[in-house]
Amino acid sequence: MIKAVIIEDEFNALNTLDKLITYTQKDIEVVAKIDNVTDAISFLKEETPDLVFLDIELIGGNAFQILEALDSIAFKIIFTTAYDEFAIKAIKFDTIDYLLKPIDSEELSECIDRFRVGFKKEQVYKNALNQVSEINKKEIDKTLLIKTADAQYFLQTKDIVRCQSDGAYTIFHTVDKKIMSARNLKYYENILSEHTFVRIHQSHLVNIKYIKTINANNTVYLTNGEKIPVATRKKSYLKQILDTL
Repeated sequence: MIKAVIIEDEFNALNTLDKLITYTQKDIEVVAKIDNVTDAISFLKEETPDLVFLDIELIGGNAFQILEALDSIAFKIIFTTAYDEFAIKAIKFDTIDYLLKPIDSEELSECIDRFRVGFKKEQVYKNALNQVSEINKKEIDKTLLIKTADAQYFLQTKDIVRCQSDGAYTIFHTVDKKIMSARNLKYYENILSEHTFVRIHQSHLVNIKYIKTINANNTVYLTNGEKIPVATRKKSYLKQILDTL
């Protein structure tokens, strides 16, 4: 049996992937499911799985911090990501593959088939750490297409300060303008959460690069002077993320 680990902090995404593997890949056993950087590092230092399904943004940091903390990498990596092709070009190497969220069962099977072709249990991917280090040093940016009733906008994610829910719509607050999209906030959360955005409140998705401070009254102060509420259950999680920057 091929031993696999899923490292994913989104509950629904983790369970979906786990079920897809269980029902469609009879020779793969999921031996662990982990949702944060600290536990992932501890597990992978003690255990040697054959295959790791690895989300990029995680509780307490990101995937690259996990891989850089390891002395060696003796497993194949399949990133699970909502990134578009702009980032995939940077992370697709001979030792690294990827699946785009939401994960499709056919794409999962194709990805695992590629893994099986080159799978050797004793193989150690000696160059993986160097590859991961190079990825982590690069500032990867994304251009997001926003369609409104009368125009199309191409926004650089680095210029988006926050996204605010307005019923079935989303208001984008950028460094120089506001744009309303006909898609809801959940749609953009799925796309942007693996970049530098965090859902800190039911109505607010914020680019962490623009967060200045968090006060005791559950309010986030942004670098542009705005004040945004943060949900109590999200506060400690947000502090964890900010501590890693």
